Amino acid sequence: MRTARLVVGLVLVLAPAAPAQVAPQQPAERLVVLPLAVKTPADSGLSIAIMDAARERLAGLARYKVTVVAKPKLCEALKASDFACDVLLDESQALLLARFMNANAYTTGTLDRSGGSLVASIRVRDIGSSGYAALFSVTSGNPGTPAALGEAIAQRLNSVVRAGEQARECNDQRQKSQFNKALDAARKALVIEPNLAAAHICMATVYEAQRMPLDSQLVAYQRAAKGDSLNATAWENVARLYQQKGDTLKAIDAFIHELQGEPQNLQLRLGIAELLRQQKQYQRAVALLDDGLAKSQGDQRMLDLKARICIEGELWRCVLDGFVAVVKNDTTRLGDSAFIKAALGAAQQLADTEQLLYFSHAAVRHFPKSAAFWKTLGAAFDAKGQRDSSIWAYRQSVALDPSDVGASLLVAKAIVDGAMYDTAQAGKLKADTAALHAYRNAFADKLDTARNYVAKAVSSPDTALRLNAAVILLTGGSKIGQAQAYDRARPWLEQTLQLVAPRAPADTVGPRQQIRVQASFWYGVSLFQMLPPAYQAMVKSKNCNDAKDVNDRIARTKEALLAGARVSPSFVNTLLTNLAKFEEQMPKVRQAFKCKNF
Repeated sequence: MRTARLVVGLVLVLAPAAPAQVAPQQPAERLVVLPLAVKTPADSGLSIAIMDAARERLAGLARYKVTVVAKPKLCEALKASDFACDVLLDESQALLLARFMNANAYTTGTLDRSGGSLVASIRVRDIGSSGYAALFSVTSGNPGTPAALGEAIAQRLNSVVRAGEQARECNDQRQKSQFNKALDAARKALVIEPNLAAAHICMATVYEAQRMPLDSQLVAYQRAAKGDSLNATAWENVARLYQQKGDTLKAIDAFIHELQGEPQNLQLRLGIAELLRQQKQYQRAVALLDDGLAKSQGDQRMLDLKARICIEGELWRCVLDGFVAVVKNDTTRLGDSAFIKAALGAAQQLADTEQLLYFSHAAVRHFPKSAAFWKTLGAAFDAKGQRDSSIWAYRQSVALDPSDVGASLLVAKAIVDGAMYDTAQAGKLKADTAALHAYRNAFADKLDTARNYVAKAVSSPDTALRLNAAVILLTGGSKIGQAQAYDRARPWLEQTLQLVAPRAPADTVGPRQQIRVQASFWYGVSLFQMLPPAYQAMVKSKNCNDAKDVNDRIARTKEALLAGARVSPSFVNTLLTNLAKFEEQMPKVRQAFKCKNF
């Protein structure tokens, strides 16, 4: 609003003066000298005093070469725009003021303290072909006083004004194709101000007109940039020359220097970011756009280009942060399934469980009939360790699409992975065998619900699904075995071994073999632990069918233990030693029972 008032006020102040004719004896160039920005508000008055002194002194030194806009005129314009006379303007306000005062150039800069000295960094901005563009620092010495520093600034500005006159002469002669005279004028300017950007730029344009090599022009523009490191014209031409030479990376660096002098130049920023994207320098492009977004939040063109670059460069954190920012500005985007899928994909790439859960919740809220989104929500809960919620979400997915065998396996896996046997509680029930048996059965019952979801995968022709089913069955069976509910573990482990049965004698390596070894171990342990009760029952019954069953069980136990021995060799050896005792008794049992069926 204050900038807007500045525009209105300047129009009111300057409008009446429009018809006035500039007196012939007055210099054509107009310069606005403004206070410097300060780090602390306490130095504001000091800055104003310094630049007031510099303005007044420069007006006397260069009265025949430039019109230095006097303070009363500045105050008149500022007050008309509801500003105080003594005010520190930002860059945009300073430019606006200079333009409405028909100035060809204006000053900006900063004021700092260094020990007992005052240091002014001055930039002269050329907005009307004045030739004054410059960047320099001036110190007052120690002790520093406003008058001393103002004098030093005025002397240096006077030098720039004198050199600028010759730079303008260079341009006039160049336009007349008087190239030698133009170069002579440029050299005179450089004698006065060796780093004057306008003089070097004029020399470069002369070299171009003379069709001199690109390197000659390039060196001249680089010298101009050295004198004014924020000079947009110099850096623009350095960049273009590098592009002609085919050096895109150096051209990009030059464009970035140009942007430092014109940070509000959105088109330039977008162009540089696009060049960086083409060179696959995605991180630099994103950093450049982030800097722009910090100055112009919510700019859609920058946001769109950033999103494209992040996705193309697989900068998933950047991609995800972009989706989050979009939702903050427009929650209706959560109703766009394509947007949701892309956001979920980025969250999955980063394993960002918080955002995965957030976007998954949003997905099922907006698309409750999507089995895929329910499955993703289940995965998000699973990643957060929220097993019960994970199982619930996976079950919703299966209910919506019963043919999705993969989703069924996810339910089974979540149930099995989430089941934990409380050994401490089991220890408390050790003296009460009935209660302990019931506790173990309850644990097995909970796990058994998973087998229903494994069934379709077991019969699937897809070997990957069958292998995943085998892993789930092995995990569930081993957990039940560890809970010592051996009779309940046996069907899990038998089904596991059926799924990974050797396809050929050479089928002894790979994941199937690893599952086979683990399942054999737990199957052998379970069978062994179930053997003594079966043997005792057989002895009491004196039944040959029971005897054959025990004999077969001994054989299966031995085979399983030998197949799984590598899991725990010493433990298996102990079991095999005990198993041998049962094995030794079976011929005697057959003879005593007069059995002929084994």
